[in-house]
Amino acid sequence: MLKRRGEQGLNLSFLDVMACGLGAVLMILIVIKFQASISVPSTEIERLQQRLAATEEQASALQQELDEGAQALAAVQAQNSDNDERVAALKLMQQAARQALQNQQAVVAQLQQSVAAAAPKQADDPIELKGGGEENYLLGLKVEGQRIGILIDHSASMTDEQLIKVIRRKLGPAQQKQQGPKWQRTKRVAKWLLARVPKQSQVSVVAFNSGAQVLGNRAINSAKVEASMQSLVKDIDALVPENGTDLYTALNTIKSTFADMDALYIITDGLPTMMSGAQGFRETKNCQPLTGNMKTIDGDCRARIHQFSIAQAAPKVPTHIVLLPLEGDPLAPALYWNWANNTGGLMIAPARSWP
Repeated sequence: MLKRRGEQGLNLSFLDVMACGLGAVLMILIVIKFQASISVPSTEIERLQQRLAATEEQASALQQELDEGAQALAAVQAQNSDNDERVAALKLMQQAARQALQNQQAVVAQLQQSVAAAAPKQADDPIELKGGGEENYLLGLKVEGQRIGILIDHSASMTDEQLIKVIRRKLGPAQQKQQGPKWQRTKRVAKWLLARVPKQSQVSVVAFNSGAQVLGNRAINSAKVEASMQSLVKDIDALVPENGTDLYTALNTIKSTFADMDALYIITDGLPTMMSGAQGFRETKNCQPLTGNMKTIDGDCRARIHQFSIAQAAPKVPTHIVLLPLEGDPLAPALYWNWANNTGGLMIAPARSWP
């Protein structure tokens, strides 16, 4: 007997379908809620915040640099403007100074023309000198007086301006010393003075170094006697610059030779270095000039000797000094100027080109 085949088909009820659908909905809701609840880690936030802060700081620093650059640029522009104004002002001052100099040069040129026009055509001096005439007078220096004394320093330092050259010539022969440039100039100055002694005057000339000697055929010479004046020139040419400088002895010699002189002219280059035969000078350990045997002597000691010599031996007459400065003797100009000024005389340090 045949069995009955059972019916085959989908054996899924409606409730099962609904249950599956509800489960799917719940699953979707759970997933959505889970995703919504996920948060960014705190460390990542901090890192981003730090980067933001660093970026803001950099932006602030850049802005500050930009502001400072703008200020510096403004300052430079302002300074350039001030410099332009200063340059313009300096140019105006330079133009004014140049104009003033040109005006002064014009005045000097006019004065020189006036002097040249007023000068005698020919010199009538008893001693012939190149360019002789009134135009060769030094400004402010004139040879005046009825009884004139002249002192000529012919110590070793009168050969040259520089000490090293003085030392070299000091070790050489007499002819080399006489050829020294400062000594040649010294002789020209002495002859310049002699050439301008007034005709009616008398003159006495003493050369000095470590000692003193009266020059010429006579102790006192008349300026109008040509032979007497030429004798003085001859003795000057024969002098040799050597040894030390004894101003004290020189002053005593000229004073005893020409007791009533009324003007004194001195040609020298610095302060004395020795002093023989003086009484009353207070010696010290570092200043003992009386023997004349010292190899070196400092400036303070020389100044003391100078002041003592003037106080004890200088004649009370106007004293004019022609100073040919020596290297390393800074006190000399001031002390000689004081001496000349106190007596109503003149101290000059002429240019090397004179006379």
